[in-house]
Amino acid sequence: MFNLFISYSPESWDSSPYECDRSRAVVEYTVDEISERYKFFDDNAINELKSFPALFVTEKEATQSRIGYITNVRRRSDAAVIDFEFDPILPALPIGAIEAMRVDIGLGRWELSRTHWAVKDEPLFDILIRHGYLNSQQVEASQKLRIPEQPVLPPSQEVDGCFNNSQVFIVHGHDEIAKLDVANFVTSIGLEPIILHMQASSGMTIIEKIEYYSNVGFGIVLYTPCDVGQKVGDLTGQHRARQNVVFEHGYLIGKLGRPRVSAVVKGAVETPNDISGVVYVGMDTTGSWQEQLKVEMRGVGYHV
Repeated sequence: MFNLFISYSPESWDSSPYECDRSRAVVEYTVDEISERYKFFDDNAINELKSFPALFVTEKEATQSRIGYITNVRRRSDAAVIDFEFDPILPALPIGAIEAMRVDIGLGRWELSRTHWAVKDEPLFDILIRHGYLNSQQVEASQKLRIPEQPVLPPSQEVDGCFNNSQVFIVHGHDEIAKLDVANFVTSIGLEPIILHMQASSGMTIIEKIEYYSNVGFGIVLYTPCDVGQKVGDLTGQHRARQNVVFEHGYLIGKLGRPRVSAVVKGAVETPNDISGVVYVGMDTTGSWQEQLKVEMRGVGYHV
């Protein structure tokens, strides 16, 4: 997910803050599900919007575009006032870069000619790397600046002889809305959600980060329709979760035990059929999935 700001005036990005009309803030060129989540700018919405990278663009790309983050949003009856900062590591994007990425970032036909603030459900950094505007080293250095460095200590699965029942490890794919819904649920019941990409790397590889940060008492694995898979020779495929999701699901079962891992399934997604006794919870619109997860957590000692 990322924020996309487009302004008619190049001077808009000379200094913070920026004022955006509420009728154009997270309403235009934003899918309904995302707009409904953020357009009222409650505290949770603001915190989530601040966690997304942002593109700062002028209409018709009259100037180079910049990459940065929202640092605060102040609500007014007719406007949203945005404090922002540019990322000191990531370079400006050349004129024409936004147009060149039009399909990948979900840019509307006339969007570059309209002053507004949109939120796009696309992996901005992956797209920028694929188009050659950034490299992975720049992105890693940028993310490291945003996450306070933490000392790497010898991992311990237990705290005072018991499982650590204050944290929940969340495994996810590309569905940012589902990930945020689960993280908000975990926070709402007084627990700390552990999302891997939001934790300091401290020189660790991905597998080392999984090993270190999964020292918790419960794991939630999100099965969302991010990939399509099929048998050789089949003409049609089925929606599947990303491979990292399936791998980490099995890893958590092996590390924590089946009772301490639940899979939340959103939509029609193929799930592994060779693991017996696995809990799958359907992510419905009524929120009953949250109550089912509470039952599973209580069963392994969580006070929720």
